[in-house]
Amino acid sequence: MDNKLNKYGMLVLVVIFFLFYIITTSLLDKRNINKEVIDNDNVVIENNNYENEKKIISDLYKDIRILYDVVNNKFTVSQEDTITIGNIVYKKITNFDEVMNNLFTSNGIKNYADTLRNYFAYTENGYYLIGNLVTYQTYYFRGDNTNIYITNSTDNEIDGIIYERWTSNYRNTLATIKVVKENGKWLVDNIEILSAD
Repeated sequence: MDNKLNKYGMLVLVVIFFLFYIITTSLLDKRNINKEVIDNDNVVIENNNYENEKKIISDLYKDIRILYDVVNNKFTVSQEDTITIGNIVYKKITNFDEVMNNLFTSNGIKNYADTLRNYFAYTENGYYLIGNLVTYQTYYFRGDNTNIYITNSTDNEIDGIIYERWTSNYRNTLATIKVVKENGKWLVDNIEILSAD
């Protein structure tokens, strides 16, 4: 008798569970949930790794890092056109505009000259470079491990950070950089050296 009750009880429970399942499934299917249909053909995936912006800064950086080492092969100086300030002789840079106008805005040139003012003199005739460069070494942006980070980017301006590490000499340079687009060409508008040790 108990076995029959157990079988009937189990059968009733299975039927109740089955009816519950069917009723709830049909009710849930009838619910009108606002489902946004995504059109996979028109999905735009934003890529925020700034690879293009890093390349723009990196291409400029290859040339400008050399200019921050005043002992460089970019500038040519005149041995005849010199000026003396105190007891220091300065030689005129004959290709200053040619070198700088391809890399810097006018604001960037001013910023560069201000940063390295101990090595340059300026007159109405142009820029002059200190004569005995061997005793006036700079160590800005010397290194073998460059990291460029983008902090902001628009169609006409890119802001970033440059971290240059010189592993064998335990020196680092940390700087912010701003490049802008002028006449369709990217140029350095500002570099601020935050640390160079």
